[in-house]
Amino acid sequence: MQNMETLINNDKLKEQALMDANFTLEYQDRWGQIYVSKKRNPTIFICKILTPYVLEEDFKKLIMQNAIVAQKTGCDKFIFDKRLLKTFHQPSMEWYYVHWKPLMYKEFQLKKHRKLFIMEEWWLKCIEVGRNEIYRKYPTNICHSLDIKVSKDMEDAINN
Repeated sequence: MQNMETLINNDKLKEQALMDANFTLEYQDRWGQIYVSKKRNPTIFICKILTPYVLEEDFKKLIMQNAIVAQKTGCDKFIFDKRLLKTFHQPSMEWYYVHWKPLMYKEFQLKKHRKLFIMEEWWLKCIEVGRNEIYRKYPTNICHSLDIKVSKDMEDAINN
């Protein structure tokens, strides 16, 4: 058990060093943080959820902060770190896909989205079912043609 905890702590320290070296914290509230890459070509945003559950209105406020910050810097890639979330909320996911992603595409030509999730079967199944429902209800939405991928860790999300 000690070895597993050491590996996890080492991974967290490595990720924090990567963040500190390459990103600036631009916004924080009790629900999340928004980081922007120090290099501006490309400009990468990272939105980290800090709690196991976020109320829908607070989720929307946090996500909209990305658009506000992007007005100053632009945004070429968005990384959404939801590894701490433990509750799936379909209406929030639908709003995020159907309204926010098209807004970011229209305003900033944001096409690249990377996701970090807890890699548990039940969570991934919720995501799959939620996406299928969005595709069914909104078949012509631009969100279906964006470059959206799940990443294994922060380094992978930044580099791919």
